[in-house]
Amino acid sequence: MASSAERHDLLFAAKLSEQAKRYDEMGDAMKKLVMMKVELSPEERSAFSMAYKKAIEPLRSSWGILQQGKSNEEINGAKQKVIRIREFQEKIESDLSSICDEVMSLLDKHLLPFTTNDENRVFYLKMKGDYYRYMAEYKTESEKKKAISNSLKAYQTAIVEAEGLPPLNPIMLGSNLNYSVFLYDIVKARRRAMAVARRTVDAAVGEIESKKLNKEVYEDSMTILDLIKDNLARWAADVPLGSDDLFFVLRRFSL
Repeated sequence: MASSAERHDLLFAAKLSEQAKRYDEMGDAMKKLVMMKVELSPEERSAFSMAYKKAIEPLRSSWGILQQGKSNEEINGAKQKVIRIREFQEKIESDLSSICDEVMSLLDKHLLPFTTNDENRVFYLKMKGDYYRYMAEYKTESEKKKAISNSLKAYQTAIVEAEGLPPLNPIMLGSNLNYSVFLYDIVKARRRAMAVARRTVDAAVGEIESKKLNKEVYEDSMTILDLIKDNLARWAADVPLGSDDLFFVLRRFSL
């Protein structure tokens, strides 16, 4: 059984690594803590998420830059340049898959089976949806469809699990935010994404008007709400796609 001293030391090592921007070591420390199969505290949960976010975000950014460059060279008919860019992309995709697979393993084997906390469960399911979404960004054909299907299942389960949480709970808001981004950017279900975002904002506004919140929760919630509102404003300027209702999404990905 994990001792509180061991957990404290690993969390301290992770935070120290973060300060030094040594994110691989931060991830190693949090992986050891997670593999203790314990209920993570909010601080531990945040450090776990941050460690892998810091590892994967530069790779996602690099892949996206290369993808844009590849598209430009394809337009120019520069076949050899396209081949070279694709070779670099494949290296990045291998690194992306390693991170995603590790996160999924930790979530499925060491976190979700051992949590009884509603917030933690929603957080982990949202995170699972996120990492399948990242996989869907670079996978192709059947693997892409599988990643989208798994991401959709995780996000929808998170939303069901979050029904007992208050409308202004930051974990619930973050889950809805990422689900709406997934629907918009990956599934291309634009009207459905906007509906999820609008419903989230409306429920949260009603909660703000009816209750007093502590400063920390209020600030976290308002930050996420602002992101959702920004998305709505941006999405409203786009031309909506056609068959993007929820039934179409479920049928399209065989759910």
